[in-house]
Amino acid sequence: MLLLVGFVLVAIPLMGGIVGMSDALRKMANEGQRAVNVTADITRLSRQLTENAEDLKWTAGQYFVLEDPALIERVRRAHEAFGASLAGLRRIPWSSQQLALLSRLETLEKGLFARLQEAPDTGVKPFEAFRLDFEGLMEVVIGVVDQATQVVNAQVLSMDRTAREIQRVLMWQVGGLILLSVVLAAVLSRVLSRPVFELAAAIRRLGRNDLETRPRVRGPRDMVYLGQQLDWLRSRLRELEEKKLFFFREVSHELKTPLTSLVEASALLNDDVVGPLGESHREIVSIMQSSSAELKHRIEGLLRYNEALNQPRTAPSLFRLRALLSEVGENFDLQRHTKRLRWVTEVPDVQLSSDPARLAIVLENLLANAVKFSPEAGTVAVRATQDQGWLYLQVSDDGPGVEEAEHEHLFQPFHKGARARESGLQSSGLGLAIAKRYMEELGGELKQVSPPGEGACFELALPVSKEVMPHDAAKA
Repeated sequence: MLLLVGFVLVAIPLMGGIVGMSDALRKMANEGQRAVNVTADITRLSRQLTENAEDLKWTAGQYFVLEDPALIERVRRAHEAFGASLAGLRRIPWSSQQLALLSRLETLEKGLFARLQEAPDTGVKPFEAFRLDFEGLMEVVIGVVDQATQVVNAQVLSMDRTAREIQRVLMWQVGGLILLSVVLAAVLSRVLSRPVFELAAAIRRLGRNDLETRPRVRGPRDMVYLGQQLDWLRSRLRELEEKKLFFFREVSHELKTPLTSLVEASALLNDDVVGPLGESHREIVSIMQSSSAELKHRIEGLLRYNEALNQPRTAPSLFRLRALLSEVGENFDLQRHTKRLRWVTEVPDVQLSSDPARLAIVLENLLANAVKFSPEAGTVAVRATQDQGWLYLQVSDDGPGVEEAEHEHLFQPFHKGARARESGLQSSGLGLAIAKRYMEELGGELKQVSPPGEGACFELALPVSKEVMPHDAAKA
């Protein structure tokens, strides 16, 4: 319904413009028709006036030459035709000077006609006596014809001015109507697109696993109904998420108890507590111990992931980044020496206000992946830069990197990259998901910035509380 109303509102100015243009065109057509009629009348009456003057002169000449009293009737008819032409010309829009010229012509013609009628009675027979009168009359007639031509030209100019004025008005009207239509379209587009944007924002929040914020959709009833359905979906997802976390928690705890017994039992067997073991038995016990350690690691990963999702935020504390990084790096000394890795750290000695425990877990997960995927004698680097109150910390390695097709799913729980599956490296697929979650809770950001064709590189962005040293970097 709102969409239909929007179309109608946008169409109203355009329809008004069409009506206005039609009215303007009608006025211009009427003006043109009037000008054409006036021009035609002036042309016709001017020609008739000239013919009437010539006819008056010719019939008067016949009257005087033939001296036939009957011919005076023809002179009278010529006089009446001349007067009818003058009367017709008076109905045309003349100026005051032109009307004065017409009055003068009328006076001359009437005076001449009166003298023509009196001439036979007074005994003045020669027509030559009226030659100057007729020449004066024809001169004034020619002046009237010239004035008529000027009136025609004025009508043409008036019609041209009217056309230009109507064109200018139409251009302004069209421009104003187009602008009004664009404004109305923009306003209606905003009104109609707002609920779509709100729905899209709600869907993105669901995609980021934000199940607490309720979608607020305002607008048409259909969009509001979609928002209500989306809120129902959010509630269902939150319920399922809670059940999933409960399942993780219960299963992890339930598995950890028998696993502890299994680890202790295999340790007792390996220590020959129940008697000496043969070589084949000791190999089996070794497999049990390694499998138990791997299973314990995965269960701890589940517990840590569950903790990342549910652990309440703690108050931030001040700590030095370089000291925290050194402490985390010590956990990988054995792997570093085993794979002969080159370990590079270039970080400024800054003081951060954050949760050092969670940041340590983030760094530990990133470094664990870097060590795991680095080749023999490769390089694991930790570099940091500062810009406008933010610290950008990058952890990179010389490994196979991340395939472009996996960028979208890289931080999803339980996701294992193709390189990890191909290499046979053990992984729970929770390390990056935990790191991403912790960084969001710390008010920072974690993203993958690996250049194409190179090793993996992850960047952490953290707010810097206080800088205690210049931007010199310590290298180890």
